[in-house]
Amino acid sequence: MKTKLLLCIVVLTFSNLSKAETVLNAPEYKPLNNVRVSMQRMLRSTEGSYFLSLYAGILNPHATLYDIDKDKIINLKGLQRGTQLNLKSVDSDDVINKTYQLSGIFDANSGDFKGILTEGEDTLGKPIQFEPAIKVSDKPYFILKFYGLEDIQQPYGSVLKRVDIVNKNNVTQALTGFTAFPKSIGYMDVNFDGYYDIILSDISEKRTIQDKRYIYWIFNPQTRQFQRSPQLEKIVGFPKLRGDKQQIDFGNGQLYQVEKGLLSRTE
Repeated sequence: MKTKLLLCIVVLTFSNLSKAETVLNAPEYKPLNNVRVSMQRMLRSTEGSYFLSLYAGILNPHATLYDIDKDKIINLKGLQRGTQLNLKSVDSDDVINKTYQLSGIFDANSGDFKGILTEGEDTLGKPIQFEPAIKVSDKPYFILKFYGLEDIQQPYGSVLKRVDIVNKNNVTQALTGFTAFPKSIGYMDVNFDGYYDIILSDISEKRTIQDKRYIYWIFNPQTRQFQRSPQLEKIVGFPKLRGDKQQIDFGNGQLYQVEKGLLSRTE
């Protein structure tokens, strides 16, 4: 029997306190300035032959390239200087015989990536252009600000307790009610609707990052707010997104298919 979960609850339930009152009555959190945002972009080539799962704008950019026609997976790592992105294969099913390289100009705002893909001894390569796999016309652009507490009981020295969602210099939402890993967060489209969601590593109740328990805040385009997903938080394991198939692999045989906002476990 397939298990189905609702990825995003449409109706929000608010407490009697307003958003501003909730923030004002919260403990005195300190800004955390070294939180790495691991942003996964899902891009599709304009001719439809390739799908690219890209992590850019970080110290060590990397990606997974799916050759849809050949049913091949190629892992890439490399360097980024400004808008210039240069990635080289680190392993693939035929890495012994062939090396792949993907280089070009990446536009972080639009998500477009225009480059050259070379295979093996072909030094000229072929032009290739990627664009967001799921396009939405009203995608918001947020700045995330992080706040937490020093905690000598934690091996990380501090804990993440609040994330402010900032749009045009105004805090549109304050995410609270959790204790999370203070060094990094995930920012990716978990439910494949074209909007980025927030994933935090749950370290409450003496949990550690090795426990692989996560807190999910799913963006609801109808309310323009992030909503916490208790359903997803019951699943143990980090969500590895397979955008070309709209599947989520949580590890240990936990593979789920996403269809119309529903998460169904595959057999």
